[in-house]
Amino acid sequence: MATTHAPGTGIGPGDAGRHGPRATVIAGVVLVCAAIVVPFGLHGVDRDGAPAAAAAPVTTSPSPDGRHVGAAVPPWGSPADLPALLPARSVGLRDGLRVRIGDVTDGTLRRTPGGGWQVVVRWDGHLQPLGVDGPVALSDGTTWVAGSGLLYTRVATETAGRFRVFAWDPEGGTAYTPPTLVASDLGAVCFNDAFTAFGDCRVG
Repeated sequence: MATTHAPGTGIGPGDAGRHGPRATVIAGVVLVCAAIVVPFGLHGVDRDGAPAAAAAPVTTSPSPDGRHVGAAVPPWGSPADLPALLPARSVGLRDGLRVRIGDVTDGTLRRTPGGGWQVVVRWDGHLQPLGVDGPVALSDGTTWVAGSGLLYTRVATETAGRFRVFAWDPEGGTAYTPPTLVASDLGAVCFNDAFTAFGDCRVG
């Protein structure tokens, strides 16, 4: 009868006579177990390898300005660190519209005799209009109230969809005199045609 050497058992040709039938049975059991375990081990390698390949990380290459290209950038850019500029449901200005004056107080829009706009606040126990200062005015068609209640004004540039935007921030004021609304330049801001999305104009 031919004998087979089983690695790790110390049993080889000619050992059957020394160890007897018991050694031959052990060698047979080892071979049968190997025949069962090895195919399952190989199957596990194939199965585990497939998900690893599918889950390989997707890399992106940097653009010339250092940003990574991959995710689509809207044509108007990303809001980045701009404040929330989208208008409230009532896009246009109207008499009696409530607005926020920074973190100071609330005010009410009033039409002026000249056809412009002013903000009136209750200060020192009675209603007082706020003075305005800056290169722009509170105007129909260019000034709006954002969803946060804050006022902004935009000025069109030579590029379609690109504006210079000014935030109306309260400055100064005393216990008896209300603050002044000052137009603070936020820089260039791009809007889509429907004025429902905006960004910093820096696109990939």
